[in-house]
Amino acid sequence: MILQFQADLFQLREALVCSYLLVDGDEVCLIDGGFLRGIRNISNCLSQLGLGWENITTILLTHGHLDHTYNLAKIQKRSGAKLYAHPLDAPHISGRYPYRGISRTCGLLQKCGRILFGFTAPQPTHALAHKKSIPFGGGIQVLHTPGHTEGHCCFHWLKRKTLFAGDLFATSSKRTFLPPSFLNSCPERYPRSLRLIAKHEVEGMLSNHCDKAPPKVQQARFLELASKPAFPGFAAPYK
Repeated sequence: MILQFQADLFQLREALVCSYLLVDGDEVCLIDGGFLRGIRNISNCLSQLGLGWENITTILLTHGHLDHTYNLAKIQKRSGAKLYAHPLDAPHISGRYPYRGISRTCGLLQKCGRILFGFTAPQPTHALAHKKSIPFGGGIQVLHTPGHTEGHCCFHWLKRKTLFAGDLFATSSKRTFLPPSFLNSCPERYPRSLRLIAKHEVEGMLSNHCDKAPPKVQQARFLELASKPAFPGFAAPYK
């Protein structure tokens, strides 16, 4: 399913995860590559816009989990786009991350998915860093937000004052919550990342795991969550 939030912002929805297409003239920036239906959704959206794979010039990766990286090697090959990823997530992308404790469950799921779906790891061409500016559509600011993974990043599209939150939080009409603890590689770093985003000035947010709610609604849900004295499932309180 393809949802258009603004004239140049499209959400590509699947059952488990969303990715986003940002359009600036005849250039396209893709935020994450989607999962099993990702290629079809991206292709359909490009076709509706009268564009092709070659118009994707920039790919931004929020983090290295399989449901975000699954299609990226194919997309790189079709588009020739630059792929930006944080260096700390290289072990997640390659499948060599040393999961520990309860997060070993996440590692097992990742490993099974790679085998079952015949995963080919993408090759990042550019490194993300905190406060780095990506030269697309008036500038996209990188915000390093570890917690879910060490290299997890959010992206602030300055022109649209919209923040793409990746897996920082998940939201639906029923509840807004942090990812389950077994999916988080470094939960002790979550509070600082949540404070950073709660204080960051934007006019809307979009999670990669969400319903059809518009950016302003998702932001309001996140801020309500962030106002709570502690986040369930984490030893470190939000202060």
